[in-house]
Amino acid sequence: MNTPSPAEAREALAQVRQVRLNTADSLRMPWWLWATLGAVVAVYSAAPDFGPIAQVTAYIGYGVLSVAWYAAQRLSPRVAAASGTLHRSAVPWYAYLPLMLTALVFGAVVFIAAPAVHRIVTGSDMPAWIRDHPFTTLALPNAVLTVAAGLLSNAVVRRMACRAAAR
Repeated sequence: MNTPSPAEAREALAQVRQVRLNTADSLRMPWWLWATLGAVVAVYSAAPDFGPIAQVTAYIGYGVLSVAWYAAQRLSPRVAAASGTLHRSAVPWYAYLPLMLTALVFGAVVFIAAPAVHRIVTGSDMPAWIRDHPFTTLALPNAVLTVAAGLLSNAVVRRMACRAAAR
């Protein structure tokens, strides 16, 4: 068995490191995923304006989609590659902390600010279509903020993956 020289070993390790860096840098979620996320969040946010059946259906559908998407990309390397993320074996558990913290902060802000925003939107000086459909009116800003938070968390995860690959 031939043992490589120290220079050959360093060259091989440098190539492996470069491949890891290129892979980590290519973690970009496709555009259709962000468009889908925005649409799902908009439907979820506007559901209360369309009655309790639509609201329950949207909530259950959102939960099922969230669990299915998370489980699919954790279990299948093909789904992970299609979504622009690393398979579970390549991402450390702490890489998901920024996403979880962003979701918690965003949920807390929405929970605290929702009553005040609802009072403002349903005020007497607003047009009738806004007063009649306040949740639909707020669905687009909610979807835009959610997609922005997702893009930010994706950038953080990419940065963390690049740092881990550089080691």
